[in-house]
Amino acid sequence: MPRPRTVTLAIAAMLAFLPLRASSAAGQAGEVLAESGQCFVETGGQRAALKLGDPVRVGDSIEVPEGARLKLRMSDGSVISAASGSKMTISSYEVDSAAQRRDAKLALASGLLRAVVSSVSQTSHFEVDTATGVAAVRSTDWFIEAFAKATQVGVLSGVVSLSGIGSTRAEDVPARWGARVEAGLAPVPPRVWTQAEFESVIGRTDVK
Repeated sequence: MPRPRTVTLAIAAMLAFLPLRASSAAGQAGEVLAESGQCFVETGGQRAALKLGDPVRVGDSIEVPEGARLKLRMSDGSVISAASGSKMTISSYEVDSAAQRRDAKLALASGLLRAVVSSVSQTSHFEVDTATGVAAVRSTDWFIEAFAKATQVGVLSGVVSLSGIGSTRAEDVPARWGARVEAGLAPVPPRVWTQAEFESVIGRTDVK
C-alpha cells in the first residue's frame, strides 16, 4: 500500500491533467448577485429580463441599459460588476472539477466593467476582449472600459497585461496605475492614476 504522501502526490498529478469543463450544467458561468434597474440577457436569440439569482451561461449576451447596473458572481468566485451602458458576451467560462484551473473570456462591446478575479492554484486564463484591445490577468481587482476607438484599464491590485488588436506589444499595468490603447496601435505606457480617477470608476460600477 502506498504511503499517504505518495497518494497525495498521485492525486495532485491526476488533478493537474483533468480536462477543463463548462463550469456547471448547460454551460452555466455564474449568476446574478445584485442588480440596480432592469438588465437583460440574450440567449439563443431570445431576450429576457434578469433578476436576482438568475444564471448566466456561456454564449449569453448581457445588456446593462443606461441607468442600470449589474453584479455577477462567477462559478470560480470571481465577481464582475457592469456599469450602466455596458454590453458584454460570455465567450467562454470553464473551470476544472477541482476549481484549480480556469479558462475564461469575456467580450466587452461597450461600457465599463470591474472584475475582482479570484485566485486559483494552477495556471489560469482570464481575458476581456474589446474592439481595440485585449486585457489578461490571473487574479486581481481591476477595471476595463471600452470606447468607440480605444480601451482603457485601471488596476487596484495585481497586474493586468494590456495589448492592442493587431499589435505584438503588451504593457503590464501594475496596481494603482492605468493604461490606454487606441484602435490599431500599441498601448501607451502606463501611468499612475489619481484617486479621483479610481473613485469615478468605483462609483460607476458600485451596485447599491
